Amino acid sequence: MKYASTHLCLVLMGIAISLPAAAQQQPSVYDQHTLWPPLFYPHYGNEFRSATGKPGPEYWQNRADYKIAVALDTSNNSLKGRAKICYKNNSPDDLHFLWLQLDQNSYKRHSRNAATTSITSSWFADRAPSEGYVISSVKVNGKKADYVVNDTRMQVRLAKALPARGGSLELAIQFQFTIPKSGDGRMGRLVTKNGTVYHIAQWYPRVCVYDDMRGWDTLPYLEAGEFYLDYGDIEYRITAPADMIVAGSGILQNPRAVLTKTERKHLAKAWKSDQTVAIRSTNDVKAPASRPQSGVLTWKFKCKQTRDVAWAASKAFIWNAARMNLPAGKKGLALICVFAEDDTGVLHTVDQDCHIGRYGIG
Repeated sequence: MKYASTHLCLVLMGIAISLPAAAQQQPSVYDQHTLWPPLFYPHYGNEFRSATGKPGPEYWQNRADYKIAVALDTSNNSLKGRAKICYKNNSPDDLHFLWLQLDQNSYKRHSRNAATTSITSSWFADRAPSEGYVISSVKVNGKKADYVVNDTRMQVRLAKALPARGGSLELAIQFQFTIPKSGDGRMGRLVTKNGTVYHIAQWYPRVCVYDDMRGWDTLPYLEAGEFYLDYGDIEYRITAPADMIVAGSGILQNPRAVLTKTERKHLAKAWKSDQTVAIRSTNDVKAPASRPQSGVLTWKFKCKQTRDVAWAASKAFIWNAARMNLPAGKKGLALICVFAEDDTGVLHTVDQDCHIGRYGIG
């Protein structure tokens, strides 16, 4: 009994002695200088970039060239097609996988975007969740590839590493998605009395950036930030109902196939004019005979040395254009498309926007 009392006393003393040590807080490892560096350029220079951020003697960027073909189905507001991506690895590292952005997945019910957005925000205004991307095929150099999708990112695992400093591959993806009614300002569809307007952005799988600062940039898309993409040439085809006008990034490659004789005549005039020329007026929008009324047409665009492309389609578009006088004697064309909702003020606004666009770019 005496032994038991002594043992109990020792146990209690051990507890009493250990309590103060357990109650002590660990020192904080927070460093405010990591988030708010006291110096404007917090990183030292290296062979890839100087301390100011300027490219160094060994600076590199990877490259992604795209060939995309999609069809717009207005009966169910969907987009379906394929993308072929020629990806070139200029980095000093062999790449064992690629990361891609699948921004349409942000509109899924259980996406990170939905989870991190307040129910009182514009994200929930008049918008129903979609299924996001439906990926039916992923191939690398013609062979079926292993891949995994996580929210707005997709990792494609390579059977053989992509060699450093010049290795390239072809990635082919078949996809489709329902166009959201409200895409938080970046994309969506708007019903007007003259027809639905489809404005389409972040619409195809895009390769994430691999750089010397962070490796793969795989931040999930939450709609609040801008996107980071490699440069490349993008050729894309939009197949849409023949009565629609399609406005897209880059240069239209087949005007004879998709524009009427009258529209081509006005477009040729705009190339020679410093004044705004109406390619398609409000009266044209209200005249069904001004566009083909059956079948589909495929609009072909090409945009060189760019990070991204977007487009819009509608039979309600007014279309104005004017020549741009660019540096070194080069010429361009400022194109403005808006939908015609009424007869008051719209043409004046379009004319003004086209005028501003000429000088904003030139």
